[in-house]
Amino acid sequence: MIAWILAVLQTAWILVDWLLLPEDVSSTIAYGRIVASVSCLALGLWFSHPYRLEISLIRLLLLVLVLTVFQSWSNWVLIEQGLGSEILAGYAFFPFMIITTLAIFALTIVEVVGFAVFVILVELVNQLWRGEFGLVNGLNDLWLLAVLGCIAGWASVNQLSMLLVLYRQATRDPLTGLANRRQVMAQLDGDIKDAHEQNKPLSVLLFDLDKFKSFNDNHGHAAGDLVLKQFAKILKDGAKRKMDLAGRFGGEEFLVILPGTDQSGAVKVANAVRDRCHNQTLKVPTGEEVSFRTSIGIAVLGDKTEDRTRFLQRADDALYAAKNDGRDRYVVAPPS
Repeated sequence: MIAWILAVLQTAWILVDWLLLPEDVSSTIAYGRIVASVSCLALGLWFSHPYRLEISLIRLLLLVLVLTVFQSWSNWVLIEQGLGSEILAGYAFFPFMIITTLAIFALTIVEVVGFAVFVILVELVNQLWRGEFGLVNGLNDLWLLAVLGCIAGWASVNQLSMLLVLYRQATRDPLTGLANRRQVMAQLDGDIKDAHEQNKPLSVLLFDLDKFKSFNDNHGHAAGDLVLKQFAKILKDGAKRKMDLAGRFGGEEFLVILPGTDQSGAVKVANAVRDRCHNQTLKVPTGEEVSFRTSIGIAVLGDKTEDRTRFLQRADDALYAAKNDGRDRYVVAPPS
């Protein structure tokens, strides 16, 4: 959207140039504005991988480069034509516009500093080339750019912080801190697609805390919440890799997604979780020491015709088989 707005403004400013500049100069700069506008338009139409961080940063970097190159080139054209500083003042706002534009984006401190330093260095080089470095106006411009960079950085980091809070609220279970059902489903869809395309294994483990309803009835919901939190911690420790995801599926049910993990790897994780549960006791608000157990259904993704619904259904069937076989155990679903 920002790229589209800049593309329109760059093109519209050709009319202003025709009013203020000599015809030959305005025509030359008009070509540059058209090139810059087309570049901004191309960035605005770049729809591939819109939510990938590295792609977004590349697009922002290219946008800054387009504006910076046009600013430096247009100033060079004006100076070569011997036009006065009063006309250059209409172009001198470019570095300030670029650096304040950063406030629109949610960026980390390192990213903001990188972009701001780049803009300031370009301005420094331009001042050296124009012979303005060290003069009062040049130093004022550098100082103002640095101040605006700090303000833009503060705004960007605050935006990022607020977005992260909103993202966590939208994707995390408030009690356990694990991924909520929506996030689990979204990641599972992507992992299934990747597994089919790359021909790699994918396993899911569906957990259910044994006799949890009666536990709540006997010890109270506060004790039940403590058990859910502790079990969530065990699952976090079990899902060690960055690609793994542990989530609360609903109530006392939890799901762990293990991309690139076959049946034997999934069984190891299930046994590790069961062992941790066996060795874990909790002191509940009544002062009692309690323990908890879990039943587990394991499913490994089948052929390329198997979708999320069927995949989870097999894990659910295996879970109920584990509960029917006496609980506190795992059952592996038959291949699809």
